[in-house]
Amino acid sequence: MNILKHFKIAGTLLALGAGMLAASQASAQSVSDIVKRGKVKVGVLIGAPPYGSVDAQGNAIGYDADVTALVGKYLGVPVEVVQLTPPARIPALEAGKVDFLVATLAPTPERAKAVMFTIPYSAFQTGVYAKKGTPIKTWEDLKNRTVGVNRGSSVEREFTNREKELNLKILRFEDDATTMQALFSGQVEAIAGPDAQANAAIKARGETETELKFMFGMQPNSMTVRKDAYELKQWLNNMIYYIKQNGELNAISEKWVGGPLPQLPTF
Repeated sequence: MNILKHFKIAGTLLALGAGMLAASQASAQSVSDIVKRGKVKVGVLIGAPPYGSVDAQGNAIGYDADVTALVGKYLGVPVEVVQLTPPARIPALEAGKVDFLVATLAPTPERAKAVMFTIPYSAFQTGVYAKKGTPIKTWEDLKNRTVGVNRGSSVEREFTNREKELNLKILRFEDDATTMQALFSGQVEAIAGPDAQANAAIKARGETETELKFMFGMQPNSMTVRKDAYELKQWLNNMIYYIKQNGELNAISEKWVGGPLPQLPTF
C-alpha cells in the first residue's frame, strides 16, 4: 500500500469521525448531554398561529415558543430554536437536526413507530370550516367538494379516510395559515383544521364570511424525542407535569389561545 493510499484512508476515517462527532453534538439523547454541550436545540412549529408563527424580525413566537423557553429555563441552558413546517418535523428529529420537538405534534400510533412522545402539553378541537353560505353540517355534505388540509397534520387523515366515499378533491398545503388562506380566497370549498389556528386566522384577517361548520374531534399534542431517548423523555414528562401544576402552562394557554388549559390526557 503506497503512502498516498494511506493518506486517503486516514482522511476518510477523520472525516467519518468528524461527522459522527458533529452528529452526536447535534442530537443529544439525554439531559446530561444537553447540559454538557451548553445549549438545547428544539424544533418548533411555524405557520400555525397561535401555536407557532414568526414575528417581524423572523423569530418564532407562539404557544410552542413560550413552552420551549420554559424548557430552557428548567434545563438551565440557552435555547436554539429550529423553525419547522409540519412535514419537516419528524424528519428533522430523525436526522439529528434537533434534540427534540415542541411542535404541536399529535401522538398517533403510526408516528409512535418512529419516535417517542411525552404526555401532552397542549390540546385543541378540530373542525371543518367553510363560507357561511356553504350548506355543510355533516361529513356527507362535503361530497364532491374541493377541500384543503395541512399536509402532514393529524387531521389530514380525516379527509384521506373519506376521500373515496365522498369523492373529495383534496388539496394539501404546507401549514395551517396557507390552508386557511386557500379557503379565504375560494381555492377550496372547505378545510379541516384546529379551532385555535382557524379562529386566529379569521380574527387576524377580520373575516366575516368564514365559520365553523362542525367539530369532529380533539387533538392532544406531545413533545417528541427519538426512539432511544428514554431519559430525556422522562425529564420532559416531569417538566410538563411541573408546569401544569405551578400554573405556567395555563398562563401560556391564556396568553395564546385565549382560554384556560384544557384537561390534558396522560399515558
